[in-house]
Amino acid sequence: MSDQQLLEKINELKIRIREIVLDIQGIKGQLERSAISLEEFRTQKTVLEEELRNILQQIAEIKEKTEFKITPRAEKPSAQVKEEPVNIKEEHAQIKEEPPEVEVSTSELIDREIQIAGEAKDLMYYFQTEFIESVSNVKIYLSITLENHFIIGIEYSKYPERPILDIPSEVLELFNNDLLKLYTKIPLYLNWDEENPGRIYELTTEIETALIQVYNADINTILKKSVEFVDKEKDKLDTLTKAVKKCSMNKNYKQAIELCYSIIDLASELQDYDIVKTYTSKLNKFIKKSS
Repeated sequence: MSDQQLLEKINELKIRIREIVLDIQGIKGQLERSAISLEEFRTQKTVLEEELRNILQQIAEIKEKTEFKITPRAEKPSAQVKEEPVNIKEEHAQIKEEPPEVEVSTSELIDREIQIAGEAKDLMYYFQTEFIESVSNVKIYLSITLENHFIIGIEYSKYPERPILDIPSEVLELFNNDLLKLYTKIPLYLNWDEENPGRIYELTTEIETALIQVYNADINTILKKSVEFVDKEKDKLDTLTKAVKKCSMNKNYKQAIELCYSIIDLASELQDYDIVKTYTSKLNKFIKKSS
């Protein structure tokens, strides 16, 4: 398979990726409008995300599984050029007047698509992600404490160039609205090297660590808030368990299933794994009864 055929295959897969991203956004909208249940949303989302992972894996491994010759990249000018003195000012002036067109070879385009697919695949593995139109434009959900959650945007369509960060105002406020102060806590971004770029998930980990450090600076306040939060969440659990019992008595299994999902999520967040185990068992029973 030639480079051009390989690139066409990648573009075909990218069309399906865009469709999946839009499908996920579509069912999210349906959930927000109560057009589908939480259970239906989770089922459909899981299927779509699994297909997305498989496609990203195909792109990331496409060179390994396809026999073709890679077009060699043009070599950089040798050091011999330095032997003839050049007028730097005149050279710069010429570039400004008539900038040369930068041609990217098919092989280089393929390499970039493979890199981006690999970054997106690993990002999905390590963090809760939501892709916007393409897998190189992503929202990442970070849970720093029990009640402090942030959404960070990262755009990396030109990877291995430095990605573009979308930092929300509530994060900037933690650093006195000083973007540079935040960047000093993210050395991978501050010292980004295109020749040896960091991984996008590593960059996200540095951002997450910087936020955790801010909150750890006032640990006593956090602990106090966490205790209050846990008490409130336990009250919610109590209300939900009573509602499940009532639904079960009325044989309203569909509602009971959704309530069980909520209880399992809440108990997992509180790390009460006995409740998780109990309501996972109840959930399976309700699903069987409703089918």
